[in-house]
Amino acid sequence: MVKVLFAGDVGGKVEALFKRVAAVNSSNGPFDMLLCTGGFFAGSGPDDDEYSGELLPYITGEKKAPVPTYFVGGWGHGSKQALEALPASEGNVKYLGRSGVVTVGGLLVAFLDGQYNAAAFRTQEPTGTSSVGPGCRYYAESDVDRLKLGLAKAEGDIDVLLTCEWPAGLCDGLPDTAKPQGVPLDGAAMCAEVALACRPRYHVAAGKRAFFARAPYLNSDLGAGGHATRFIGLAEVGNTSKQKWLHALALTPAAEMTPEQLTAVPEGTTKCPYEVASRKRGADAMDDEQLGAQDWRWQQRGGKRQQGGQQQRLPVAAPSLGRQDVVKDKSKTAFVRNVPFRHAPAAAQLACLPACPFLATEDDLVEFFSQCGTVVDLVRRTNKEGKLNAFCHIQFDSVEAMERACQVTGSQLMGRTLYIDAATSGAEAKARAAKPVEGCWFCLSNPNADVELVASVGEECYVALDKGAITDQHVLILPVEHFASSQAAPSSATEEMQRYVSALRSCFAASGKELVGFERYMALRKSGGNHCHFNAIAVPSAAAKQAQEAFERGAARHGFELQHLPKVAGDAAAREQLKAAVGEGEYFVAVLPDGSRLVHPIAYGERFPLNYGREVLAELAGVPQRADWKACAASKAEEEARTERFKAAFRAYDIMQ
Repeated sequence: MVKVLFAGDVGGKVEALFKRVAAVNSSNGPFDMLLCTGGFFAGSGPDDDEYSGELLPYITGEKKAPVPTYFVGGWGHGSKQALEALPASEGNVKYLGRSGVVTVGGLLVAFLDGQYNAAAFRTQEPTGTSSVGPGCRYYAESDVDRLKLGLAKAEGDIDVLLTCEWPAGLCDGLPDTAKPQGVPLDGAAMCAEVALACRPRYHVAAGKRAFFARAPYLNSDLGAGGHATRFIGLAEVGNTSKQKWLHALALTPAAEMTPEQLTAVPEGTTKCPYEVASRKRGADAMDDEQLGAQDWRWQQRGGKRQQGGQQQRLPVAAPSLGRQDVVKDKSKTAFVRNVPFRHAPAAAQLACLPACPFLATEDDLVEFFSQCGTVVDLVRRTNKEGKLNAFCHIQFDSVEAMERACQVTGSQLMGRTLYIDAATSGAEAKARAAKPVEGCWFCLSNPNADVELVASVGEECYVALDKGAITDQHVLILPVEHFASSQAAPSSATEEMQRYVSALRSCFAASGKELVGFERYMALRKSGGNHCHFNAIAVPSAAAKQAQEAFERGAARHGFELQHLPKVAGDAAAREQLKAAVGEGEYFVAVLPDGSRLVHPIAYGERFPLNYGREVLAELAGVPQRADWKACAASKAEEEARTERFKAAFRAYDIMQ
């Protein structure tokens, strides 16, 4: 448990804040931290004057806060100088920053400092930092970009989101009696978009001079469960209307919760109030101009500037993680180097510039490459320092379009020479992959590999019992070499895998059962990355008839869909059929008793439920309680005995006998 205190707008009343916190910590503590949101300093606007407020002794080290304190709301009188001095302070009061995702005391905390203002939102500096940075009240689009980039890199669910304003639509769907009384219900659409992207367990906000605890709302299931969010709005510190401004919570970090605990739905939970605007920019963050025919992600939108009496769009350089609805296919993808990458100039510099020849937005790149064919996807990310890479990947709708793009290498875009090549070929990827990987559980060359579970070894593949087997007839078929997926393995290996599948079908049929299985390919980072493995299990014939329904029902529960692929003859046809459905990206594919398949391409950033396949197999096998492999642990002696029993039953069907 992490015990946390939350405070609303401090407004410079630091001593009143810490006096109350000290009393609460003494009577109900100890608390691990204090998180403050809303305006922390006195005043409402930017102020570069020397700081002389109540925070000063905590900056100089003369005093210490009663508990470690972290805050946003870095604007007001003297705030800029105070924030510049804080990093060098040895005290326990810290400014979180403009935006981002950090781990504090074991909790994953997302934060966005400032409030929405249309003019400030569209302002950016050449360095990529917000021109309304520390010391100013309003956040810019670059601040939101930075937060969303932090979310893309975060591992795990957000425990707490801190904002200095309420989101628009917060009370949508609530009866009037459940809404805060005497409080304007307007809010910021951008804040709602941020809340929707973060999917926090708790969203704590300030800015309304009132306390409000909303009924929990359920986030949509993106593959790891649809957990609930609780919104808490806090009033100003020391307000005269006696509105609550200090709130205590004891939280278990999401990273330490079981899936059942995390996805538990509290009584009275409502639908997510922001889903209506889930894929569009809020009205107060949009301009009237259409953004073009390409339906790109949120990052591309820019503001406007006046030049020569005409409005022109101010380009915004931002990362693009690709469209989730596009199947990735390297055979249709071009790799582009030397892309113009500098950020847009500050507003004060615009009058001196005839244009922005050093900056390429997504629109610019799409327009340029449309001369070669239809652009369907664009991936352009940032480096470890958060700066845009000078290269990107452009995917077309055909191989011919990609080849035409390679032919225009050496062309100029905004004063820079582009160098264009075909993306890495599948053959090159396979050549790199076909090597033993130290630490991989499934590479037989690994001294820690569970070789006692191996039941049969072929020329390029082998069969082993699953270490956390659901039943005694739950096995894995794996290539001996370290290939990430069956699509990355050579045809000789997958053909042998199919021979093993046929042998297992015959073996299971002898006991009146049928084979159901799945392959899940995800580019995992641990243990050398994913080693291709196909799960196969024997299920009763009656249950086998329900296999497709069981997979589809489980997919619906986790919030994704499956595509049915009819049975085709031959390994080569099966590989081409799967590639057409998933390209060269990650995927989940289930094999049904009749040989047909159900497939789901896993999009970039999608939180696919790792245990989904096992859940369905355990259900079909009649032992749903064994869906979690940790509940199936056995001693080494038990594993060896189980393997010997399976080898004896499989011997007559083994392709190597």
